[in-house]
Amino acid sequence: MNVWKEINRYVSKKDIALFLGFYYFSTIIYYTASWISWGGFKPGHPSYFHVEEFFASGGVQFLISFLVTIPIWYITSIVLRKYTLRVQLLSHLIFLPLYIAICYFALLGVTKIFGWAMYWGGYKVIWTLYTFMLFYFVQFGFVHAYGYFNRFKKEEKEKALLRETTLRSEITALKSQLNPHFLHNLFNSINATIPPENERTRELIIQLSDLFRYQNYASQNEFVTIKEEIDFIKSYLELMQIRLKERLEFSFEVPEAVHSNRIAPMLLQPLVENAVNHGIAAKVEPSLLTIKIVELDSHLAFSIEDTGVGIIDKNKVFSNGLGLSNTKMRLEKIYNSQLTIEDNKPSGTKISFAI
Repeated sequence: MNVWKEINRYVSKKDIALFLGFYYFSTIIYYTASWISWGGFKPGHPSYFHVEEFFASGGVQFLISFLVTIPIWYITSIVLRKYTLRVQLLSHLIFLPLYIAICYFALLGVTKIFGWAMYWGGYKVIWTLYTFMLFYFVQFGFVHAYGYFNRFKKEEKEKALLRETTLRSEITALKSQLNPHFLHNLFNSINATIPPENERTRELIIQLSDLFRYQNYASQNEFVTIKEEIDFIKSYLELMQIRLKERLEFSFEVPEAVHSNRIAPMLLQPLVENAVNHGIAAKVEPSLLTIKIVELDSHLAFSIEDTGVGIIDKNKVFSNGLGLSNTKMRLEKIYNSQLTIEDNKPSGTKISFAI
């Protein structure tokens, strides 16, 4: 079963069709040459489309070659795939004599069973062995050349995608630098027009400005401290609490010992935002949101737990929005970590991961 899984993973239907086509045309070419050399146009010789003549003059030989080639191809192209092309090519020093010997004696046995006349005497046996060796080089030359061509195309496609992604990232970075700068100036202008008696409004605008400032900072840094990320989340929740009032309660269980640890920026915010907007805001009763970070040996375990309405279909949650799907992708690419979504007790959702 594992063999078939590996073959299906690395070999497409197009690859199989090309290889079968290669064998088909090779067989036809060899049979045609053999039929002519054995006097195909002479009176009394079987016709070109004679079935037994076809198998006696090349069909059986190529069928045997095909069956012997399959395990050798599997080992050299699938099992040894993780090694360099040089190692794959050197492995043929072992398989070539094995291939020739198996094909020779198998063909010899079949021809004796059916009583077919073949070149088995004197120097002519050397020619038969030579044709086996020559076809071995041709077919595996075709296999490795085709494999190298496919890998080259894949690498070029990945490079083009990487260049496109890099360009988009640079444009996004430029936008993220310009937009917050514009917003900071706008917030300062608004603050200047607010009368002193509306001090609370002034504080909220400053708090909102700080959120955009952190986003700008995060977009220009590969990593931030956990304390910086938690402070940002706290400011965000305080603003959301103004809208949701008593429906939103939150707490942090983050020991000071992990405050200086560095993580990828904006890693928690999409998870917290999802919990607030889809879990807590949809519930009339008060809900509690808890952000936990636990140090386990050399890892940090993160969890965002809410007592909101919960998620019924957890399989579709990553396809409904960019926040969770992007966070899931970032965790996989940066930390090789998985995002886990499960039911919280007594209600709500728990999203967790470890890095």
